[in-house]
Parts: sequence; structure tokens; C-alpha cells
Amino acid sequence: MPTDLKKIRLFADFTQEELEEVRKISRKEKISQGEFAFQEGKPGDTLIFLDLGTLKLTKKTREGEEQELVQLGSGTSLGEMSFFDQELRSASGVAMENCQVTMIPIPALRSLLDKSPSMAAKFYKRMAMGIAQRLKYMNEDFAALKNFLAGGK
Repeated sequence: MPTDLKKIRLFADFTQEELEEVRKISRKEKISQGEFAFQEGKPGDTLIFLDLGTLKLTKKTREGEEQELVQLGSGTSLGEMSFFDQELRSASGVAMENCQVTMIPIPALRSLLDKSPSMAAKFYKRMAMGIAQRLKYMNEDFAALKNFLAGGK
């Protein structure tokens, strides 16, 4: 387990007792360079916290080619979409270097949050803040892309 789950943004407001409950359902894994942390089209049944390293997110084009979306570094969380929609992964994540991750099974986390409204409120607040921040970045990227495609006007 990470030495301090409190460093993970989603758990920053948790008490030590709440963190211990999360720690019980967490597992630490190593992902070697070139290995997939998760693959597009596969079940999204875990939240992944990148403790150390870099993951490249890719999505297949209609032609079947891998298109790089972004590279994410230490401190990043992944799997929020699967947490909410329970759908298959919408992208793949491949290790650009040897990585250390913390994995939390979504069903176990849901069960834990269902038993504790206080934990759930803290978790969902942090989750919403993170999604809002990513949406803000996407809006900025989209505006820049539109500007570029319009010839910089």
C-alpha cells in the first residue's frame, strides 16, 4: 500500500480510521515498461492511482490505430468513468516506464462508501472536484483546437 493514502486526492479528507478501511481493500502493484495497466474494451472494475511512473493513455481510431491521448504522471488517478458508468474501459493505459500503482476494486469501494455516508460525502466531493478540473482542461484544449483548425483566427 502507499505509505500515505492521504496523499491521494480522493482520500485527502478522510480520517485515519477511514483511510485504514480503504487500505484494507487496496493493493499495490508494479507495472513494467510497455505493459498495460488497463485496456480499452475491457471491464473497468478498479480505480488506479499512479504512485510512481508515467502512463500513456491511448484510444483506437476507426482504422484500428492507437492514438495517444495524454501522458499522465505520478499522483494521477484513473478509472473515474468506470466508477460511475460501470462500462468497459474507453481507453488503454500503457506504462512508459516501470510504474507503481495502487489498485482499489470498485465493488469493494462502493460497498465501503455505502456503509458510511460520511466517507461517501468526502469521496464524492473530491471526485466531483477532480472531474470538474479535468473538464476545465478539456474545454481549454477544445477551444485551442477549434482556434487552430480555424487558422488561428
